[in-house]
Amino acid sequence: MRPDRGPDPATEATVERAPAVGREAAGELERLLELSVRLSSGLELGPILDATLAAAAAIGGTAMGGLCLLDDDGPGPGTSLGFEDDLLARLGGVAQLCLQRGAPVVVADTDLDPLAHEAHEAALGRFRALHAVPVRGPSGRLLGVLTLYFHQPGRLSDRAGELLQRCAAIAGGPIENALQHRRTLRELAERRAGEAARGAEAERLSLGLTAAGVCAWEWHTETGDVIWSHSIYEMLGLQPGDPTPNAEQWYDLLHPDDVAEVRRVADLCVRTGTSFYVEYRVRRIDGTYRWIAARGDIVHSAVPGPPRFVGALHDITARRCAEAALRDGEERQRKLADNLPSGFIYQVIEQPDATRRFTYVSRGIEAITGKTPADIMANPVGLEAWVLAEDLPLVVRSEAAAFRVGEHFECQFRIHGRDGVRWLHCRSAPRRLSDGTNAWDGIALDVTERVQAEEALRASEARYRTLFNSIDEGFCVIEVLFDGDHAVDYRFLEVNPAFEKHTGLRDAAGKTMRELAPDHDAHWFKVYGEVARTGRATRFVNEARALGQRWFDVYAFKLGEGDRVAILFTDISARLSAEAERERLVEELRDADRKKDDFIALLAHELRNPLAPLRTGLQVMRLAGGNVDVVARTRAMMDRQLSHMVRLIDDLMDVSRISRNKLELRRERVLLADVIGSAVETARPQIEAANHDLQVSLPAGPVFLDADLTRLAQVFSNLLTNSAKYTAPGGRIRLDARRLGGEIVVTVRDNGIGIPAYALSSIFDMFSQIDRTLERTAGGLGLGLALVKGLVEMHGGSVTAASEGEGRGSVFTVRLPVLADRAHADEADAGAVPSGPACRVLVVDDNQDGAGAMAMMLEMLGHEVRTAHDGVEAIEAAEDFRPHVILMDVGMPRLNGLDATRRIREQAWGKDIAIVALTGWGQEADRARSKAAGCDCHLVKPVNLEDLERLLEQYAGGRAHKPV
Repeated sequence: MRPDRGPDPATEATVERAPAVGREAAGELERLLELSVRLSSGLELGPILDATLAAAAAIGGTAMGGLCLLDDDGPGPGTSLGFEDDLLARLGGVAQLCLQRGAPVVVADTDLDPLAHEAHEAALGRFRALHAVPVRGPSGRLLGVLTLYFHQPGRLSDRAGELLQRCAAIAGGPIENALQHRRTLRELAERRAGEAARGAEAERLSLGLTAAGVCAWEWHTETGDVIWSHSIYEMLGLQPGDPTPNAEQWYDLLHPDDVAEVRRVADLCVRTGTSFYVEYRVRRIDGTYRWIAARGDIVHSAVPGPPRFVGALHDITARRCAEAALRDGEERQRKLADNLPSGFIYQVIEQPDATRRFTYVSRGIEAITGKTPADIMANPVGLEAWVLAEDLPLVVRSEAAAFRVGEHFECQFRIHGRDGVRWLHCRSAPRRLSDGTNAWDGIALDVTERVQAEEALRASEARYRTLFNSIDEGFCVIEVLFDGDHAVDYRFLEVNPAFEKHTGLRDAAGKTMRELAPDHDAHWFKVYGEVARTGRATRFVNEARALGQRWFDVYAFKLGEGDRVAILFTDISARLSAEAERERLVEELRDADRKKDDFIALLAHELRNPLAPLRTGLQVMRLAGGNVDVVARTRAMMDRQLSHMVRLIDDLMDVSRISRNKLELRRERVLLADVIGSAVETARPQIEAANHDLQVSLPAGPVFLDADLTRLAQVFSNLLTNSAKYTAPGGRIRLDARRLGGEIVVTVRDNGIGIPAYALSSIFDMFSQIDRTLERTAGGLGLGLALVKGLVEMHGGSVTAASEGEGRGSVFTVRLPVLADRAHADEADAGAVPSGPACRVLVVDDNQDGAGAMAMMLEMLGHEVRTAHDGVEAIEAAEDFRPHVILMDVGMPRLNGLDATRRIREQAWGKDIAIVALTGWGQEADRARSKAAGCDCHLVKPVNLEDLERLLEQYAGGRAHKPV
């Protein structure tokens, strides 16, 4: 089995297909309905087989198949599709297995499926899968096998398999009828041949009689002897010289069923002396029987004596066989008519006086109407008695027109059937009889299911049209235009309302794509041309630049015959843009997560840096004993390291607050010179430690800003310390400020190691740590620049970074809005805070070392101090000690600081005590909780000594507390 012409196996779609839905399902039903109608009206076997196989191949989506029927002694007639050699010369192994089982047989892969080996099915590379179903007639007789072949391995879907079996079932009846018709024609031909042979025999007998070559005989009744002509040898198959039979021996050669009748006729003739004629069977020497017609007559003689008979024997075997065949054929025709599926055959005789009557109706009428043929023929109006009143005028008009012109009659109407209203389609044609009457031979088919299917199809078409017009996706039907084998354009045959929304093309129906978009990409024509040429559906995503750079998700499939292609598509440009944006955001999140991990590791490293000298300093102080100089230098070192740790944590908290919009600026009218001066003072220790040359240049006149002096000074101190870190000892740092219109532009320039080009875009990002030295000698969390950017933007300004490359220094530029100059500056408050009187302080902290250290420091400042280490102990100590100020830790065992504060406030003695929350939690939500619990102030550990002294001075001497 070689494929005639078909798709390349490498590109053939798999056999498995989803069940057809929508219009495709309606198309399959319409195809089966059309097949049923076509087959029901024909008796020619070839067209029936071809139509059946074509419908089956369309259902299976293949171009290869075979339909082979069985004969009495092996494979019979059949047809094939898509093969050069004769598939019907034999039944394949799977077909034989299908016949044995009487059920469908599926081989999903001829190379792997065990069923293929069991059936000895040899694909020889020409196909990889097949699906065979048996074909049965209405009588249940197995007629043959319908087999579909596929290039690719796989299976038909359940829906397609069911439709294939329905196709075989529909074809079973017409095939059986056609086979019966074929046998009848063959038998009629044999009968005609027999009659021709009989005519030839008669002619030969005539010649034989003329030449005395007939089998003549003479019977002597007294002796029983029979004289035969020479033809008896041929009649009985005797050899010349063999003895011929006498009368009794002749009776022994007769068929047992015929002996009695022949003796009776012979005895009657002897008694009455009359002639006779009888037909009977005689056995030849080989044991076979021949039909003989014996005619004899008595010989009248003037000489008295026993009577003699003479006569002749004629071999009428052919005639009797032809007659039997004719009777058998007529019986089969009657059976065929009586068992016509979904219909019946009838005959109406039209008399010369224009009267009409039914003279024959096959028994199929009973299954449709419940009436017998006799009921129809006995009714004066025949079948019209059961026609619906609404359709009767149509039937009468159609009959009258047909009888008037003597042409064929055809009409479709409704009748009252056995199970309700049924639809009949009647067709008949006139035939002139010898007596001058017209016989109208016709067939009536029950087309109820077809009519219902057509109505369902119309409803389906209406639903399709509604769906076509209402779906939001674009849909169109095109005709692909070819130049030779190349698709060069396509014409829009039909478009739905959403088409214009997705493509931007207006009034496209009837126009070609080249007319609407001359620059349309060639690959679109190629794809649709391939679908039209191969019939393989395709789905793809591609860009149509000529339609405004739109991206489309497209599903295209062949529609019917010809070069029509249906296209369902959606403009996914926005979706792809959103997906790209989502990918960008995901990548940013990944990068942020990666930076966060790096930052946490770096944070741990940086926090350990000051902790190590702090621990070492404690050990030195224990070992120093009374060495005051060592203790002083150690304490100074520890203070520096603690300040460094506090700055790290403050920077971290500030960046967090800025990212969550929780940082509040305390804006006021400030001088730029004050901001820069504060920043330089903060950064000076690090600059001097590295022996850098710092130059500062400010505008000649005063420049006022609406800013938080502390936060803005933090911006420039961070920039200066950043330059100090990443500039080799002895480097140059320059801060220049100049006024440009309503802005002040401040640049911090250094000749340090510079910034890599790849890092410039992310250097201000949170968690972005640019390690610009292999050994990381500069240290730091990398939060300084993120804090700079956040604070500058909160002041309504901007900051940028630039570098000519590694080793060539860096430049940071800050732009800030300037306030209008005023005649005089606010006088600065001067003078140190005078030390105030001592007060009673209760220190509450579950960390005993922390509480003890705080108590020692307060006692050294001259205050009276007590300590407590949980909330319950704090309440008891407060009631006994009656402090002016309570420094209350928040997270403690037994009773936390906030609950302890609430209980103290419930006491009459506790209403005037100043309670300060002293904790490591410094978020806005933490401050709100402490305030709600009754705390007057919220300080974050570690607290600055000057802030603590101011706080204690405010509440010294038992003054009424108020929030700070």
